[in-house]
Amino acid sequence: MLEEAIRYPWTGEKKVETLLVGALLSVLGVFFVPALLVYGYLIRVIRAVGAGDDESPPEFDEWTALLVEGFVGFLIGVVYAVVPLTVLGLAVASLLLPVTVVSSPGADPASNLAIGGLLLALVVIVATVVIVVAAAYLLPAAIAAYAVTGRAGAAFSFGTLRDIGGSRTYAVAWLVAVVIAVAAQAVGGVVAATVIGVLLLPVISFYGNVAGAYAIGTAVADLPALAGDRPSTGRPHSSEYSK
Repeated sequence: MLEEAIRYPWTGEKKVETLLVGALLSVLGVFFVPALLVYGYLIRVIRAVGAGDDESPPEFDEWTALLVEGFVGFLIGVVYAVVPLTVLGLAVASLLLPVTVVSSPGADPASNLAIGGLLLALVVIVATVVIVVAAAYLLPAAIAAYAVTGRAGAAFSFGTLRDIGGSRTYAVAWLVAVVIAVAAQAVGGVVAATVIGVLLLPVISFYGNVAGAYAIGTAVADLPALAGDRPSTGRPHSSEYSK
């Protein structure tokens, strides 16, 4: 899967054009709308690969649909970030609690309250790590569920997430996507030492994102749980965005 994922972005008659457009949109992502177009394109890649159309990446077209899908994907990501960020805030607060107790005037550093605060901090920190990893693991599954079904609600369906996230194929695909992301960052760090390399950074980043999307798409290609939810066409109809 790793070899196929790495090769996938560099296929098709318009591979150079697609990579350049994706890289340009990535650079302009600070203006938000171009970033949404990139999100929408990656969702389109997942859908195409999940539908068995994995010969070459899709083209950049139907820009309104890309924007809508990218915005929905962005909102799904925001929802999945809320819980980890909330727990992270609790972790920071729990770390401050023991320090406040110990440093308060007349307080005994070895007091039961201070020890309890430290234990609470440890528990919250461990919980934070677990929740952050779980969110990072399930978010691509949620995006894939939306990409395949065209329904935003599928991204939050416990049964759907259980079937996708619990499959061995998805676990492998997720690890492949992580490896590709790390490798893209490493390559980008190396080539950034030259002027030409700096110009290539957006291309490398977009290339890695497309390769990772391919890996996630392969995980849902033959998943029985989504077989009945797949639209009859490669892309959901506009009426399906609101479901």
